[in-house]
Amino acid sequence: MAHLVEHMERFLGPIDSGSRGDDSTPAGVQVIRFGPDAPFTGVTTWATLGLSDHHLGQTSGRGLHQELVMHVRHDRQPANLAGVLFQVAGELVQRGRGLARGEVIGPRGRLFPQGEMAALVAAPPVYLPDSFAVCDTPATPIVVTWLVPLTEAEARFVHAHGWGVLEDIFVAQDPDLTDIERAGVQLRDTL
Repeated sequence: MAHLVEHMERFLGPIDSGSRGDDSTPAGVQVIRFGPDAPFTGVTTWATLGLSDHHLGQTSGRGLHQELVMHVRHDRQPANLAGVLFQVAGELVQRGRGLARGEVIGPRGRLFPQGEMAALVAAPPVYLPDSFAVCDTPATPIVVTWLVPLTEAEARFVHAHGWGVLEDIFVAQDPDLTDIERAGVQLRDTL
């Protein structure tokens, strides 16, 4: 685990705080928060730590060791963000399968007390250098997956058209994906 912590702190700065969850939290999984303005000004990054100790399968049949990250604007930190990460980690451990790129969790109603985000999509952590996406440890490579909050309409769009199409819309419209109170992107007339 020390190797993983060093990897994360190299890109995200020092760990600011952490939480061990409760009885429903998978064994050994914590949620950690990195000091303000990490990895860039105005954003706080949250991550799981210890999820990668659980061997998760993939739809391809190969094994996966995975950690999750979320970037959220300082001024929009929801009180339940750690709980959302614990819940996703618990679901992954329970089903025994990690998140594939573009896989959507939800929609399930509002995720946070503020804003209209209703789902999460698994994406590569493109706001960081490519070398952040995989932490090579002596035991196994650990894939770091960015959870991007989506509106209900965006999540349904991904279910219908695929993550790649919404990803292209995000590139074209350039929404602030760290803002959990952002408006949904324009989806009509995009196909």
